[in-house]
Amino acid sequence: MLNLVASPSGLSQADKYTIIDIETTGGDPRTDRITEIAIYLHDGEQVIDEFVSLVNPEKPIPDFITKITGINNDMVRDAPKFYEIAKQIVEITEGAVFVAHNVRFDYSFVQKEFRSLGFVFTRKQLCTVKLSRKLLPGHRSYSLGKLTKSLGIELQNRHRAAGDAKATVILFEKLLEVGRQASSMGDIMKSEFANIKLPPNLDRKVVEQLPEEVGVYYFHDAKGNVIYCGKSNHIRKRIRSHFQGAYQKTRTIEMFELVHHISHTLCGNELIALLLENEEIKRLQPIYNRAQRRQKFRFAVYQYEAQDGYIRLKIGKYDESLRPLAGFATRSSAESGLDRRIKEYQLCARLCEREKGKGRCFYRQLHICKGACAGEEDPESYNERVAKAINSLNYGRGKLENFLVLGAGRNQQERSVVFVERGIYRGYTYLDESYLGASPETLIEAIPFKEETPDVQRIIQGYIKKHPKEVFPLEPQPD
Repeated sequence: MLNLVASPSGLSQADKYTIIDIETTGGDPRTDRITEIAIYLHDGEQVIDEFVSLVNPEKPIPDFITKITGINNDMVRDAPKFYEIAKQIVEITEGAVFVAHNVRFDYSFVQKEFRSLGFVFTRKQLCTVKLSRKLLPGHRSYSLGKLTKSLGIELQNRHRAAGDAKATVILFEKLLEVGRQASSMGDIMKSEFANIKLPPNLDRKVVEQLPEEVGVYYFHDAKGNVIYCGKSNHIRKRIRSHFQGAYQKTRTIEMFELVHHISHTLCGNELIALLLENEEIKRLQPIYNRAQRRQKFRFAVYQYEAQDGYIRLKIGKYDESLRPLAGFATRSSAESGLDRRIKEYQLCARLCEREKGKGRCFYRQLHICKGACAGEEDPESYNERVAKAINSLNYGRGKLENFLVLGAGRNQQERSVVFVERGIYRGYTYLDESYLGASPETLIEAIPFKEETPDVQRIIQGYIKKHPKEVFPLEPQPD
């Protein structure tokens, strides 16, 4: 619970708040997107930082929304997309309470945007609507417009993020002033924050003793069976967020009632946690994990060079002995992956066996293909672009097919080692730092074999793009 009466000013020095307002394309966070966001960082006395930006929602803004907010498609066309400002939002809100007028609305949209990026966004929340009802009783309406008007708070640029957020800042400061004079303020604040309601059969001490480290956690039922498995960079914080708030779906509530115990495995770094989570979900098949209970590779993209010197790409059934460039769970995903590279690197659809016939291919007529199908482009120029396409398929590492990914271990003395051979994931292990000077062959021998799946390929591709300095190339291993 935050301390609002701990000092003469009414706040402990550690307390910070971010007063936030957003505009959106609609009212449903599942389908609508943010078009504008305003954040004012407050230290309990004054605003100390701010962030305001339009956001490209990557979807059309309905006319009725434009009439309300004044934000139209032209205004957001060149605005940053959410992922481009996500880091700034994380930084300014880190360690601060998420404050908004009807916080459930704003928080759910921001949380959904981060969830779509694979990031768990969790902040304590405070709703100025609820707090106003308790500290400022007697008003006919507690909507921002009517409440600020009755309190004499100037509200400019209504239904724009900055205008509404600035008015909420003034309202918040008034609530703080009233709250400091209220003897029951501590109880009020406690009730306003999203309290942690633990499953009825789970000992609170189990949660309190969980580490704030990266790893994989498991929810167990009364018989000890794993019913859910997850990964987090902060295990205790992530588990608390599972049980926080009143916005749980029916399926989550069902799981909530079944949890009797929680266990965990520390991993040392995010990549190992992601790999272990994926592996455990497929091994344990928890009933509340669905997204990663996928099938194995069934199709792949291969390369071969024809007599005319042009490198061909083709789709076929997955066979590791044929050294595939990339594996896919379905034919449609393989076709989509190859078609995307054909367009991006201006390849010939016919030379990639995506079109039959002779003469110029259809993509040549669209000026996507540069004419290799009709002998209008020499093999050397064409093959240079094919190599780039292969690079993007093969973990984005080009000719670097064999490599290690070295990361932090579970303690100061060890490192994690992930091995990829000829573009295929082979496994991971932990080694004492003293072993890192050994030959690559020695390191590889210490790594137990793991099976690559579509999810593993996605995990490693995404990770090494963000952490290229952790990748160390190896010489190709002999057949």
